[in-house]
Amino acid sequence: MASTTNVANLYEDVVADLIPYFDNFVLLPNQQLILNAYNISGGTGNTMNVPVTNAWTTGATILPGAKIIDVGGDDQADPVNDFAPTSVQITAVKRGSGTIVTSEDFEDAGYDTVRNAVVTRLSRAIAQSTDKGGFNVMASDSETAMTNLANVTVGMDGLSATANVGACELGYVFSDHALGYMVKRDPEVKMHEQVNRDRIEVVSTVRNGFKQIHPTFIRAIATKEGIGQANAATLDYFSTSVANLRNVNAVADFQGLYAGVITPGQELALAKELNGVGGISSGSIGSVAQDLANDALLQGLITQAIGISFIRSNNTPTGLASV
Repeated sequence: MASTTNVANLYEDVVADLIPYFDNFVLLPNQQLILNAYNISGGTGNTMNVPVTNAWTTGATILPGAKIIDVGGDDQADPVNDFAPTSVQITAVKRGSGTIVTSEDFEDAGYDTVRNAVVTRLSRAIAQSTDKGGFNVMASDSETAMTNLANVTVGMDGLSATANVGACELGYVFSDHALGYMVKRDPEVKMHEQVNRDRIEVVSTVRNGFKQIHPTFIRAIATKEGIGQANAATLDYFSTSVANLRNVNAVADFQGLYAGVITPGQELALAKELNGVGGISSGSIGSVAQDLANDALLQGLITQAIGISFIRSNNTPTGLASV
């Protein structure tokens, strides 16, 4: 049987490390990507309402001494700029994973190996579930896995839903004000020793959820799924997304950038395109393009370009039909 010391130490180590590991692996619950994040652990209920203010309109041109409110003579403000907030509701979703550790695992692999494997598996499993749920909400305002590009409800700037090119994958360009995130239960671990089987069960859970707050602040980019495919990502797709976000006054970050989450295949396509621009042209535009190209070529990654701060993820929706 696993020794009492090993069991006690494993529990203490997993409890201590689960949240830091989860925070390191998870992407979306991040203030740089989601500004509207709330922790309601310790409270009652599994939902919360996030207030959303209505849009304001341009002020009227008014003659001196004329009414500012009731320009139209109907006892209404013209244009209407009354404060009329609405709300969206975020519901907590339980996510969990578990593993079984036998006495032989401790004997054959050693305590440190077992401990590292348990912490990594349990934290990454619930972190990936969190990101996948959030990216589904980003596209369709639901955590239900999508099967078709027609399920996407936000604006799209890549391939159309009826492109008929086979399976597609999604990238995003969005404002940090677009989504809301709520955590009801921080990552936690439970352990149970099965003496009759000479093993222990370890489970990790978290309760959190996402909701679109400003759907118009999100743009989805659909491209052909895979590496080096035709109908791949282009800079034009992402530049169009930035223009569309600016057109609706979507809030950018303090650097004036929007967040961009792309797949490895999209990253490759953009890096290849950047590597081909700039050349030896002179002037500011050519110099900036060459700097971007050099960065993509030398570092093999894209960080900031065309008004977007890029992040790569394997957890955006894939396998979406395009018919």
